Amino acid sequence: MAYDAATKQVIMFGGAAYAPDCGSSGGDIADTWAWNGSVWRQQHPAVSPVSGGCAAFDAETGQFIMFSDSVSDSTAPGQTWEWTSTTWKQLTPASAPSTVGCAMTYDAARKVIMMLVVDPDALVIHAWTWDGVTWSDTGPLPLALPLSIGTAPPIAFDADTGEDVVYDGETYPCTGTGPSHVFTCTQTDETWVWNGSAWMLAAANNFPEVGSSYTMAYDQATHQVVLFAGHIYATGTYNAMTYVYSAPGSSSAIPVRLAGADRQSTAVALSTSAFAATGSASVVVLARADQFADALAGGPLAAAKHGPLLLTSSGSLDTVTKTEIQRVLPAGGIVYLLGGTSALSDGVSAAVTAMGDVPVRVSGSDRYGTAVAIAGVLGNPSTVFEASGVNYPDALSAVPAAVAAHGAIVLTNGAAPTAVTTTYLNAHATTRYAIGGPAAYADPTAVGIAGADRYATSAAVALAFFPTTTGASLASAVNFPDALAGGPVAGTANHPVLLVPRDGGLIVPVAALPEPITAYLTTHSGEIATIQAFGGEDAIADTVLNAVADHLH
Repeated sequence: MAYDAATKQVIMFGGAAYAPDCGSSGGDIADTWAWNGSVWRQQHPAVSPVSGGCAAFDAETGQFIMFSDSVSDSTAPGQTWEWTSTTWKQLTPASAPSTVGCAMTYDAARKVIMMLVVDPDALVIHAWTWDGVTWSDTGPLPLALPLSIGTAPPIAFDADTGEDVVYDGETYPCTGTGPSHVFTCTQTDETWVWNGSAWMLAAANNFPEVGSSYTMAYDQATHQVVLFAGHIYATGTYNAMTYVYSAPGSSSAIPVRLAGADRQSTAVALSTSAFAATGSASVVVLARADQFADALAGGPLAAAKHGPLLLTSSGSLDTVTKTEIQRVLPAGGIVYLLGGTSALSDGVSAAVTAMGDVPVRVSGSDRYGTAVAIAGVLGNPSTVFEASGVNYPDALSAVPAAVAAHGAIVLTNGAAPTAVTTTYLNAHATTRYAIGGPAAYADPTAVGIAGADRYATSAAVALAFFPTTTGASLASAVNFPDALAGGPVAGTANHPVLLVPRDGGLIVPVAALPEPITAYLTTHSGEIATIQAFGGEDAIADTVLNAVADHLH
């Protein structure tokens, strides 16, 4: 099975049939199926191979190539087939390997298909390349033979390093003793890469007991080679583990804090960093400091209107916030007040007026209505992000993503939809993203982006919307104000917000950072030139920042 870019479908060929009593093979079915993104449809080619082997799409020639084993003679060359979108066409290359097992990938750096084949007689693995016309043998690999001699190890092209990656787990031979079926096998655990001229050992013994059954593919969004394993033959166990491999990068970036004495002061520090010159903001977006919902929906508004998102108490305009409004906003500018008078009182509005600025209240009957009203001020964009309006962790990473996608944020009632939000979505949203499990459950028609926890969700959002970035921002996963005030700043810079532990005064070793966060940092370390942390020591401890730096370096 492989993706066919010419027909924009996944093509699958196979499989095997068994007699009704399962006691003998019924032969190969040799059927062809196409997956168009929603359904499988059987194809009925006029010509078909007898058996399958491995397949890949050749982006250079536009060919979907499948190599099948020699059926009648294991020493005869295998057959090369091309799928033409309606039928199979057998090709007649000048040379081809004989094999009982193969694996393929398209090597975009060399513009060839790289195929691994098993030579069971010599007990070696050879690498062959397809140039659109014929196969060429590049020689044997320095890998030990896989435990399943008739199966080549999987191979994947890593677009970031320009290398073909092969992993070798449990290898041949195994020796057993008696009826207890206690076996001793070699656990090789080596990762090899092909750079176009030589095979090099990239990593040894870096996977714990992967075993003999595994599969591998390159994930372009995460810049990782993903490996799923597998059966450990020697012990008869299944580890069912997922591993990711990425070439280690290196960054000299040191996390820089943007913080104040409290949440209002931290929002001011973020404003100062983004709008250093006096009077450089076009507007100010003001939200209550003690609740997250209005500030969450207001993040994209602040970025779109070229202004900071500042926080204040509900009953009065805090002095530090007032001072920053006077500094950053030219006299007579617009200050958007998010929410009704229970969120930001008439006293706050009067204080803005007294400064000579123009308060513009954006509100609905509740937080859900306010989010919809904010989307209206944004011009009702067709890209809409949904997040829970009853709990903040999953929603924190939505702000920079919505900013980067020029979208709005509306709210669900946790895992349940709300009438005002649903009405808005049906009227305006052509593209919907639900951030976090509850929002995804509330709207199953949206593209759900969620992880197992708040850390995994923030990493998933970063991977989905910031696959390539030159920087990242850090915010506490256990409180909301700093992340919400920093979201517009991060999104405008095309940086994700990654959630990290507060630390709580304990020493946090590198390994204690959540795995999804460390995976994102190590994978992107070669690209990240700047990294900033929102909030002071009480929000994110120095030990956490040190751990982040260690992963980058």
